[in-house]
Amino acid sequence: MRLLIVLLYPLFVLAQEGLQTRTQVHMGTFVSISLPETYSQEITRSFELIQRIENSLSTYDESAILAKLNKTHHVAYDPYLAEALRLSISYYHQSNGYFDITIGSISKKLYHFGEETTYSPSREALEKAHLDIHGIVIDNQNIMTDKNITIDLGGMGKGYGADKVAHYLDEQNITEGIIALSGDIRCLDRCEVYLQSPYSEQTFARVKSKKAQLSISTSGTYRRFATTKEEHHLINPKTASQGREFVSVSLFTTANNAKIDAYATALSVMSKAEALAFLKERKEIGFVLVDNEGKVHYGNLTDLVTIEWLDYKENPTSPSISKNSSTKPESAASLIHPDTTSPKATAK
Repeated sequence: MRLLIVLLYPLFVLAQEGLQTRTQVHMGTFVSISLPETYSQEITRSFELIQRIENSLSTYDESAILAKLNKTHHVAYDPYLAEALRLSISYYHQSNGYFDITIGSISKKLYHFGEETTYSPSREALEKAHLDIHGIVIDNQNIMTDKNITIDLGGMGKGYGADKVAHYLDEQNITEGIIALSGDIRCLDRCEVYLQSPYSEQTFARVKSKKAQLSISTSGTYRRFATTKEEHHLINPKTASQGREFVSVSLFTTANNAKIDAYATALSVMSKAEALAFLKERKEIGFVLVDNEGKVHYGNLTDLVTIEWLDYKENPTSPSISKNSSTKPESAASLIHPDTTSPKATAK
């Protein structure tokens, strides 16, 4: 059984004996791939695949296809971008509009998340920002968008990348290992994870998968923000305001990282009642949510994982950065993956 610690943006990936782990910066975050030692070439090819996906979906690199689409609103058909857009449109409808990739008209065009300098837009500018999922047109030769929208695939792109690498490794008959793109993780075999508090470095739960191909996605409101901590990057597309009900969302399912990456983004901006009703209807998705009062909500875990709640005491109104934790395992000292507010800064 493989062990990793999900820190809801920072991430420790602990390679077990017999696995080799390599880490590179891609898609605005740290990507770690751990496979048996005989599969060094497959790790290299997995990173090459991630790079091709990034060349399609990135908004950070001006040469990337999505960046060009946001600038010119018309590019030639690209299979990765087309598939990611089609999936995102379906997630828009499944989430009742809470997952909307045209949020880029706010997150990218106004706040400039992911860039070295971010801004605080006026309420008037936020209210005037144009979002329209129907302004995306895809045919066999072209991808087009309305001229007044900007697309941001940050809410599902890392999950999509994890799915693509997992599919490639499945084709190579590799059934042991871990793919981790920050908080979006695929365990090829059974694994064990620790969930970290959104308020400190303490861990509050140990989760063991019951089956192979467990997909994990996390989202949090407390690491990435513009000029103030209230201006975090998880924005409700219906109100142009930041989500306030939850400080962290962790989702679990079988072999579908893109979907739960998108769902985690959507749940982060829903009301508590809407979020719990949404998850109640989807028994295939396990969840652990921490609300803005520090209360943990969880469910749908029985068929996917077993969970053990660890001793944990903390004041949710007073976030701390304490490095002394009685609940963090001693082995949690391998690779530390910090938040990736700016991809350029991360690369440095």
